[in-house]
Amino acid sequence: MTEIQAGLTVCTVLVVPYIVQAIKTKAMTGNVARWIAISVSTLCGVLTAMAGGMPTDASAWVTSIFAAVGGVQVAYAAFRSVGVTDKWLDALLALGDIKED
Repeated sequence: MTEIQAGLTVCTVLVVPYIVQAIKTKAMTGNVARWIAISVSTLCGVLTAMAGGMPTDASAWVTSIFAAVGGVQVAYAAFRSVGVTDKWLDALLALGDIKED
């Protein structure tokens, strides 16, 4: 894994949980949100693998994809345990809402 790929993986791990939380609605269960996070992080892992040029061996694909998927799942669990995704992101998303009295 090159420095660019490692940097992209770290960015993916930190950003994807926020994206999933931002699109999460009451109509979407936690299980659906988890699969969306896995799908998005898999796509990001594929793009990360291709950042240094098209990989020629399967291990480069697997490393990038599993690093992104696993990292996002770990980050989401860590963010959720300290309330980052629930409290902070929900507060940021509510900044544009003006409540009428």
